[in-house]
Amino acid sequence: MPNNRNIKNIAWARVTNHFKAAFLVSLVPMILTVLSVMSNHNRTTNFTDDRMLDNSDYTNVPHEINHFLQDNWPTILLVSLVIAAFLLIISAVMSAVATFFTESSVSGFIDWHETNVTPEHPIKAGFQLLTSMNFKIALLRAIYTILWSLLFIVPGIIKSLSYSQAIYLYRDDLRHGREIKTANTYISESRKMMYGFKGQLFIMYLSLIGWYFVTLITFGLANIFVLPYTLAIRAEFYIALRELLPPTEQNTVL
Repeated sequence: MPNNRNIKNIAWARVTNHFKAAFLVSLVPMILTVLSVMSNHNRTTNFTDDRMLDNSDYTNVPHEINHFLQDNWPTILLVSLVIAAFLLIISAVMSAVATFFTESSVSGFIDWHETNVTPEHPIKAGFQLLTSMNFKIALLRAIYTILWSLLFIVPGIIKSLSYSQAIYLYRDDLRHGREIKTANTYISESRKMMYGFKGQLFIMYLSLIGWYFVTLITFGLANIFVLPYTLAIRAEFYIALRELLPPTEQNTVL
């Protein structure tokens, strides 16, 4: 397995030598990132304004409300569980939508590596994996990761790394006209593929913290370069990982 430095160097060369194409391949995830930042900013502003307008003392809860809570706690508990489940589903769907477009762009970088030709229509290249199976895998992956995260943050991180290659495995089957498996099968294959490499991928992400900090202090402007660069890294990591498979398994992937 090439070390992280080599993987990053390949991605760096691709993005810096063909920045316009790399940017356009990453265009949709770029737009989603901007919309997400704007949405978070608006929610923060509205919350601050509400707190400034409402100066009531929340500690003085009326006696009647205390009685209501005590007498109806089973119903309140049930409603709370339903709301929590609903919020988890919404979170999983939103995560899956972001993954749906992001992984399609990563697939565009994988195509670029395999053909060794700069995409003639880079925006279209980032759209090539917008399929129902891509979304199914993304949604199932998000649900599994959230459920593991409920135990503690560390299991959630480990499982997110384990499932990280599932959509690319599906992409290879689709590209080579092979039988398409179930979403759960691709997730299981990714888990096996990442055995022994989760740490390397985690360290790869940690090594990019400096770039995320630059993005933060430039109010997202640096993401114009950082996002294509990180997506290219993910593509190169998968390609390097795929080449380590035994020849018999490579034939089923390549």
